[in-house]
Amino acid sequence: MSSAPGGEEEVRRLLAAYEQYQAQADGIMQQLNLTQMTAAGLERALNAVEALDTAKEGQEILVPIGSGSFVYGSLASKEKVVLNVGAGVSIEKTAAEAKEILKARRTEVLEGSRKLSEVLAKIDKEMQKIQGIMQQFEESAHQHQHGTESEGIV
Repeated sequence: MSSAPGGEEEVRRLLAAYEQYQAQADGIMQQLNLTQMTAAGLERALNAVEALDTAKEGQEILVPIGSGSFVYGSLASKEKVVLNVGAGVSIEKTAAEAKEILKARRTEVLEGSRKLSEVLAKIDKEMQKIQGIMQQFEESAHQHQHGTESEGIV
């Protein structure tokens, strides 16, 4: 293989670059999964706050307690929503304010997801380039190997 253009050192360099791109792609995929989960959670929260418009105070509702489990409760107020603002801190907002905050967060998360997808596409393109170059090396080495063998057969 050392007779191929670039030689073994070039092949090793390309393989290392490919592995690095693969690791980056894996990390970005994990981030994309998290952003998609976050966006889905924000969508559910936004839908719940919007449903308050048609709800009545005192109405029986299902309150999520985690892991797809719920308890029955009564709606005490349809005007107030408690939002997590990070670092374990929650604040009370009106339903209208909560809608706007949730929409803004969803927009930010979706924009982050779009940017991650763009980066992932660029990495994929670079990986495809490396695969093409590696395939050329293989074909060149294969032709060289068969060319040498055929010289002895006359």
